Amino acid sequence: MVEYLTTIGDKTLNISRKSLGFSAFMKRFRLPILIILTITILVFLAVWAQSGISQKPTAKINQSFSTQARTEDKIRVRDADLLVTINGADIDNSLLIQGKRARTREGKTFLIINMEVENEFQVPLYIFPVDLLRLVREDGKKIAPSVHQGTVEIRPISTKKSNVGFVIDPDEKNFKLEIGELSGEKQLLEISFK
Repeated sequence: MVEYLTTIGDKTLNISRKSLGFSAFMKRFRLPILIILTITILVFLAVWAQSGISQKPTAKINQSFSTQARTEDKIRVRDADLLVTINGADIDNSLLIQGKRARTREGKTFLIINMEVENEFQVPLYIFPVDLLRLVREDGKKIAPSVHQGTVEIRPISTKKSNVGFVIDPDEKNFKLEIGELSGEKQLLEISFK
């Protein structure tokens, strides 16, 4: 009987050692397995996210000009010029304007002009980008921005980012942009997308 119990006890011990083998393996390699699994998931997500992002055409411009500051009521402020820097341009189907997403209709897209306006004065000042930029077509017609921020307030001693959008045909790649006050001198800027 003692032999029988010893044999049964050995079998129980052998069975429990086999089940402890996987458990011991998991305890021992839990951290490396978790790290490998996490890295695999992150790589998969990064590849998946990159495949879903389409590259929109962009052009760097970095052209600056000065414009006279205005009050909110469009009254010119004497001796207060604001530095406007046209940073770049994008071509995209949508544009965020005043917290809302503007989209083009089928078969059209936006030429988006991105700018920064610098206010070095200690009072809030305003500009109206819709009055500063014109897209010049091949036939000489000057087109005002279709989508814009309206009145742009630049807080004291700060820089404000803004943008405007012109509706264009998707196959257009070369543009001429007229920059300057409506009644003042203008600069002609050429933008080319490759």
